Amino acid sequence: MKRIGMLLVLTGMAGAASAHDREQHRQQPEGCSAVQVTAPGLRRQPRHLLFSTRQILDLEFETRFDRAVYGEHVLHFKVFTPSGFLYQELEAPFVWPRPRYGRWYGRDDDEAVTAAVSFPRGLPVQQLGDAAHHGHRPDAVQVRLPVAGTSITMSTLYGRWTVQAFLDDRTRPCSPVRPFTIHGK
Repeated sequence: MKRIGMLLVLTGMAGAASAHDREQHRQQPEGCSAVQVTAPGLRRQPRHLLFSTRQILDLEFETRFDRAVYGEHVLHFKVFTPSGFLYQELEAPFVWPRPRYGRWYGRDDDEAVTAAVSFPRGLPVQQLGDAAHHGHRPDAVQVRLPVAGTSITMSTLYGRWTVQAFLDDRTRPCSPVRPFTIHGK
């Protein structure tokens, strides 16, 4: 009887994960590049985005915009567990000021996207465009996902994870789904 119950539970989880995958593929992304997943502190990034919890403390997500997004905005990185459930939503507030003179990188000043939300309190605001910090791409937003000492390692949530970026309060993602793997070996 226990085996049947376990089988039903596992089947339900697989069904939820596949429904989540179908929903992500149905929503075509627009506006952002694929999310880059890296492990800060590693000299060499692992192949095929396979990260070992024995080698990393956290992961960094970064995406670039296809065109200027002037004004104050918040980029949401939604991180999903191997079972397809939302694990965490990381918010990255940013400001992209309008250029003072004419065009910036050959793009029209009129291509503005108005902000749909206000900034979350207590989070650092990233500067994009000409005001971008030295060493930071002028069209990229970054966030970090803690791994060491979190429920990922404590509950051994190992397997194939996914991350996707959403601009402001939009329900359509601005980036394609990016899979990556966390393992304990």
